Amino acid sequence: MTKNRGVKAVILILFILIVIFHFLVIFGIVPFQNVWGGRLKTQEEMLKFEAFSIVLNLIFIAVVLVKSGFWKVKISPKIISLLLWIMTILFALNTIGNLFAVNNLEKYIATPITFILSFLCFILAREK
Repeated sequence: MTKNRGVKAVILILFILIVIFHFLVIFGIVPFQNVWGGRLKTQEEMLKFEAFSIVLNLIFIAVVLVKSGFWKVKISPKIISLLLWIMTILFALNTIGNLFAVNNLEKYIATPITFILSFLCFILAREK
């Protein structure tokens, strides 16, 4: 993890915090109206979307752990780089989507977070 060590650490911390945030939504500590663009209408809908988000963020964590060398698995570095490019694009699109969120939490807090994640994933995707 010597190259871009700080980038990898920040990404991992952000993803862990995001997973914790999604559990707070599931447990009702954060109202589900504050996520997914404010478009969720039912508890059942929220559980499906939040479960999906948690799994996806755990996959993102796994990709960064592999890229960092903390998790030794037999995955081609090209696949890890491809996944990081996909993450870069996903977070860039998510940033745009957050700008159009109907609540301020996503608009003013999630937007910079997804922008930062997109930028940091871009740095890792370019790393040899």
